[in-house]
Amino acid sequence: MIDLSAPMTYLLVMGSVALSVLFTLGWAFSRLLRWVASGFPLRSGKSAGKARGATSRRGGKTQKTAAAKCAPRSSAKPKAAKSVAKPPSEPWRITQRLATWHSSTALALVAAPTYLVARFAEHGIGFRPPRTLPSGFNALISGLGWLAAGLILLALIHRLAVWRCR
Repeated sequence: MIDLSAPMTYLLVMGSVALSVLFTLGWAFSRLLRWVASGFPLRSGKSAGKARGATSRRGGKTQKTAAAKCAPRSSAKPKAAKSVAKPPSEPWRITQRLATWHSSTALALVAAPTYLVARFAEHGIGFRPPRTLPSGFNALISGLGWLAAGLILLALIHRLAVWRCR
């Protein structure tokens, strides 16, 4: 009888590594294409795009006239000002940093399927004739599971931070 657990483990590990490398290279290639298509400046956030777009849309008007348009009118009634709710506070710095960290979703999308494939391989190895898993395989799967759960939680917190900073 042929023992297939060693080749299956090798394929699982090397397949996970290949998937991670291909995903990383694909992400880098997509960022490079976005950078080339946008005219070379890598923007760090939405403020750089807003500032550049706002100056091109004004068409030569001064900033003073734009600020005058946005200024509140002094003819507002005092009673209306009292009934207006307090504006929301500025997000915390950690929230702003979490909102700019876009790689958490991508990492979660790599770690979760890798964990699921490892669990599927563990299930398949359990039905092979030796019915024994390689040493350390359970610890590897447990570590992958906790890593995937943490990255999914981090991706959800990232989405919440993006919503808060809007």
